[in-house]
Order: sequence, then C-alpha cells, then structure tokens
Amino acid sequence: MFHLVISIVGAVMIFNQAPTTPAVADTLFPVEEWTYKQGGRRDPFVPLVGLELGKGGKASHLSVENLSLIGVLWGDKGYYGLVKDGLNNGYILKKGDRVAGGKVAEINRQGIIFEITHAGVKTKFELRLQQEKRR
Repeated sequence: MFHLVISIVGAVMIFNQAPTTPAVADTLFPVEEWTYKQGGRRDPFVPLVGLELGKGGKASHLSVENLSLIGVLWGDKGYYGLVKDGLNNGYILKKGDRVAGGKVAEINRQGIIFEITHAGVKTKFELRLQQEKRR
C-alpha cells in the first residue's frame, strides 16, 4: 500500500512539471529546459553541498584548475586578481573569496595563492602571473 501511495505521489509530481522553453534548434544536441514548482519543497536539482554562494558571491563555483590569471590590481583596499575560467568568463577575486573547495588565501604582485581543502587536507595552489616573452 505504501509503495502505491509513493508511486502515485511521484507520478503526480512528474506530470505537474512543465517545460519552460522549447529546445534550441541550432545546437548539436538540443536540450529541453524544465522548471521545478517548489511548493514549499527543496529543489532536488540544486546540490546540497559544494556550491554555496556565501561571501564569495558568483565566484564560489570556480575550480582553480580551470583558471588563468590575467592580471593583478592593487590599491588602498588591497590586491585584486583578474582571472578567467575555461569559458573565457572573467572574475575579480580578493583575499577571502570562496572558490570550489577552498578560498583565496593571498594575492600579491606575482599571483594568487588558494587554500584548497580536500578530504580534510589543506593544500596551497598558486596561480602565477605569466611574463610575456619579448622578441
């Protein structure tokens, strides 16, 4: 009986969802987008851990392995790192900003040092500013 009730509730939830936009025809693999009507429930498509948008704002999802350092700015309020991800989206980081698995520990004129925690072990990852080769 319990399984029957759960099956009916699950079917009602599935059939209650509606696509928001039709698939884009100009992509190689069309993808249909769906919205989830929460109705007081948690969205099951949002991860429970790992992507919290705390003080780091939009940058907290960045993986340091995919970043390249474009430049370093400094002023009265400290150093700022200009980075871009693998999709060429630009971000401005400052000390204390959160990234995936860690935070920005330090920024100096040579680069950015990240403190990454994985399985309880803290490691430091450094992104250095590349010097252009002159002819």
